[in-house]
Amino acid sequence: MLTSFRSRLIALLLGLLAMVQLGTAVAVLSSLKEDNYKQGVQAIDVAKNVFDLSLGSRADQLTKGVKILASDFAFKQAVATQETATIGSALANHGARIGADVSLLIAPDGKIIAATKELNIAQTVTRLVQSARRSGGAAINTMISFDGQAYQLVLVPIKAPNTVAWVGMAFLLDKKLAEQIKAVTGLDISFLGDTNGGQDFSGYSTLPERDKHDLFQEIQDVAGMSEKPQFTNADKYLSLSIHLTAKDQWGVLHLPYKPWLESYNRARNQLLWIFTGALALALLVGILLARNLTAPIERLVEFARQIGLVGSDAKAPAVTGEFCVLSNTMMSMQSSIALREEELTNRALHDLHTGLYNRNAVEQHLASMLPRENGCLVLVDIRHFKDLNNMLGFDNGDALLLSVTERLLGWASHAVMQARIAGDQFLLVFESEITPEQCHSLCACFDPVFIVEGSEVHLSVAVGILPFEETITSVNDAMRRLDITVDRAKEESAGFVFYQTGQDESHQRQLRIIGDLSTALESQQMFVVYQPKVGVAGKDCNEAEALVRWQHPELGFIPPDEFISLLEQAGNIQLLTHWVINRVLSQLKVWWRDGHRIRVAINLSAHDLVNEQLPKFIEQALKENELPVEALALEVTESAVMKDRNKVIQVLNGLQSLGVHLAIDDFGTGQSSLAYLRELPVNEVKIDRAFIQYIDTNKGDEFIVKASIELSHSLGFQVTAEGAENIEGVALLEHYQCDKIQGYYFSKPLMADDFLQWQQAFQPA
Repeated sequence: MLTSFRSRLIALLLGLLAMVQLGTAVAVLSSLKEDNYKQGVQAIDVAKNVFDLSLGSRADQLTKGVKILASDFAFKQAVATQETATIGSALANHGARIGADVSLLIAPDGKIIAATKELNIAQTVTRLVQSARRSGGAAINTMISFDGQAYQLVLVPIKAPNTVAWVGMAFLLDKKLAEQIKAVTGLDISFLGDTNGGQDFSGYSTLPERDKHDLFQEIQDVAGMSEKPQFTNADKYLSLSIHLTAKDQWGVLHLPYKPWLESYNRARNQLLWIFTGALALALLVGILLARNLTAPIERLVEFARQIGLVGSDAKAPAVTGEFCVLSNTMMSMQSSIALREEELTNRALHDLHTGLYNRNAVEQHLASMLPRENGCLVLVDIRHFKDLNNMLGFDNGDALLLSVTERLLGWASHAVMQARIAGDQFLLVFESEITPEQCHSLCACFDPVFIVEGSEVHLSVAVGILPFEETITSVNDAMRRLDITVDRAKEESAGFVFYQTGQDESHQRQLRIIGDLSTALESQQMFVVYQPKVGVAGKDCNEAEALVRWQHPELGFIPPDEFISLLEQAGNIQLLTHWVINRVLSQLKVWWRDGHRIRVAINLSAHDLVNEQLPKFIEQALKENELPVEALALEVTESAVMKDRNKVIQVLNGLQSLGVHLAIDDFGTGQSSLAYLRELPVNEVKIDRAFIQYIDTNKGDEFIVKASIELSHSLGFQVTAEGAENIEGVALLEHYQCDKIQGYYFSKPLMADDFLQWQQAFQPA
């Protein structure tokens, strides 16, 4: 492949020259070949004319000789008296004198009276005589075919005074005639006849025997050669056929074409050598010219390559002409690139707004200094900065950040690095550890109000401190632990927290729990237990609440409160919900098939309740398990309803339209229970265990429970109390007419088979 400019330039020059020379060679050779052919055609045309003239001259001589015989008195008398012997002798003698091959005497009606050779030409002669008689009885000169050979026939009438007979002499077109024509024209000639239905050299030919044989094998259409000369014998001859008689007797003229071909080949070879020499010379000149033309370009290319190298201070080459303009342009580009690289480097490592280092710079710095034992990282997080930014506007928010930067720089002037690593987070790197007193001082520097556009803004910060130690070996370890620490600082009143060993392990446990969910569902680490819900009025149990348990092979038992909250934060809770629904419905299918009409309640999270496809999923799952809608109940918390109230109510309406029993779980712990309870499309209210657990000893809890039951009943809801643990509490709930009770007093959550055994044992006899 031609990739360099020099090679392309050389290829262009050679290509152009080759095209010119090739066009010239084609034109010259085509013209030469055409001229050779035309000259050959002209030579054959001349030979044809000579052939025609020779035949005409011979016919005149023959006619004169025959007329002498026809005018001889003695011959006329012999014809008149029909003396056969005299006639035969005269025909033979006179024919011999003029060189005739056949002599014959013909009656006026065309019948042959006498002939010197036995020939089967009666019909031909009769036709010729009749034709001559109609034309006035003139002498006849024509070509006829005898036994597949061409003859020149002359017929002259014998008059006394009327025509009493015709005397004729026939002359074979033989080698003698052919040699005469060749001597005059310089062309070979062949007489081609028709024998046994095929073409054959039944006459004579001046060609060598080998060429004669090859010509006979090659000629397929001798008639086609009469219109235009054709090449024969592998272009050795240019041949033209001449029709002699009506019975396919032909004369073929052969022009030796080899001298013409040799002349053409010599010209072609000379042109080829000229072409090759010119290309070689052009290649040499092209290389020298291309090297001279591309030398400045190569120097500029090298200069451009040097510009591309980091930290290069290459000098522009000394060039002239148009390349000088290009060189100056590249020098300007070099300066611009250097400035741009400096700017990009600064932007890559600095925060554009505050001018502090950014996260990339921090990571590079920490990567070069870790691990180490002394020093620390301090992460300052501005609380609720997003809300302030939205309230103040982005311009004022940026102005506030600049003020924060000034205070941080004033306090941390001794820090190795000051950086802004997020919108509301600043990082300080110290080579020595800082004390709690210094942390108090850092938090206190934010106590004075900030003035933004004439308004006073109060800021509070959360500060996380990570002392360096040998176990921190990577930037990721350091930043992860620092984030954990600042999250804990947001929960502390002091506003700052030092990293404690083990906090990272707790974070790793959380990540492990989130990451292992799919494996836990597939390997049955998770399972469902059922806690009975006892009906107060009938002292029976036909309902249960499905609860999820997780026995991790390495982490052990994981409390539901821990993994459910983590899955909600990670957005994986819907995966768990679908698994629980399918598992519970599969168990219900078995129970209902065996005649145990039990309704099981499943808890839904806030993420489930904003899923508009949930009603369709529930409906499809019930159909697949061949269960009535009465077999399933769903429980939702007040906090889940308040996440997106309008969408949640829309989803709950869709579930209730299916006929699913709905319950509000943990009633009384939310902030808007009474305000929104009447708007919710639910059937049941579950009072939280926090009010039930100590109802027998705490009058406040007893009053709240009583009021909640009365309020729920007045709104048409069933009431379930969860967390009943003693008989005194159960008695009070029965007294206040609670509908259902759930708690350890009756049973802890049980496996499916254990629950069924407990339920059958609990039923009254």
